[in-house]
Amino acid sequence: MKVVEVTTTDNKTRYYLADDTGAPVEPVLMYLKFMDDAGYARNTLRMHCIHLKHYFTFLQETDRKFEKATVDTLARFTGWLKNPDIGKRIIPLRLEPAHKAQTINANLDTVIAFYRYLLMHEGMENHLSEKLVKFVNTPSRSYRGFLHGIAPDKPVKSHMLRMPVPKQTIKTVSKEDVTTLLGACTNVRDYFLLYLLFETGMRIGEALSLWLEDFDITCRTVWIHDRGEMENLAEIKTVHSTRKLNCTEGLMDLFCECVCFYHDDAVKTNHVFVKLMGVHKGEAMDYGDVDNVFRTLRKKTGIYITPHMFRHTSLSLLHSAGWEPELLKERAGHKNIYTTLNTYVHPSDEEVAEAFRKTSAGLSLPDMGKAGDR
Repeated sequence: MKVVEVTTTDNKTRYYLADDTGAPVEPVLMYLKFMDDAGYARNTLRMHCIHLKHYFTFLQETDRKFEKATVDTLARFTGWLKNPDIGKRIIPLRLEPAHKAQTINANLDTVIAFYRYLLMHEGMENHLSEKLVKFVNTPSRSYRGFLHGIAPDKPVKSHMLRMPVPKQTIKTVSKEDVTTLLGACTNVRDYFLLYLLFETGMRIGEALSLWLEDFDITCRTVWIHDRGEMENLAEIKTVHSTRKLNCTEGLMDLFCECVCFYHDDAVKTNHVFVKLMGVHKGEAMDYGDVDNVFRTLRKKTGIYITPHMFRHTSLSLLHSAGWEPELLKERAGHKNIYTTLNTYVHPSDEEVAEAFRKTSAGLSLPDMGKAGDR
């Protein structure tokens, strides 16, 4: 099984799953076409194709047919994702699962969505998704959150195969390290890119989607627009990501400097960030270019950094500065406030320790000697 990248007649990048002979896996091709027509983002299509590659590889290795899948089939698929070598004669020693719980859940969600799609087709029906998945508007609990009656309940996908995901701490970078990273930049474009990601908290795809007219120097704002899939394959994550971001004068000065440096008459693209050298000089910067920039910065500074860590850092600093969740939601471009709450609105270890220091006197008890005297 292999994920194949193709360019469509309207010059879009898409994917399909090919079997060992190179032929497309027909039901997966139909499913991906359905998702594409429904408006799903290119990266979502790619990830679903990868997940279904895992599933059909599992079916092939275990001599199963997708039409005959049952709940037991998906349970075995879960075990296979943890250890793909489990069916082989010689099983390598694995101290850790091959895939994390979050990745396994994402694979299962894709497979169940695939069977939900098949359920709509005469002659291809499989009621596995109907039997396995249910959506509940409110998780089973005896209390009500502080947003009850204000924010709409978020439907929760529930099925017996869903693995518990350990609590994860978002990865951020210190302001001192940000200063070091900025100092390691060798050109205005890279400096401006890092500065923009840190100040605005926008996603890297949103930064690569920016056009010159999205910057309003007078009002000191940046607009993030949904223009669909662009020439550099950049796109905003969802339609809910469209928003206006307030910025500092310093960021606007850097924007003007970047434009003066790189946007001469030879540059034909409207994208803010462009390639600086090579045969494609002046074309829109893409994800590969960003990866090269960050790989170089990691090597030069010894600081582990990714574009998304700037987003986490920016929004976490705003939360620590007292921003309300509904303001953070708008700044982040989240569809649902629960995403903001679950990701950024939680105390750090330092905040918990400081709160304990302030209240620890009220928890103190007399020592053993004094207690005995009484």
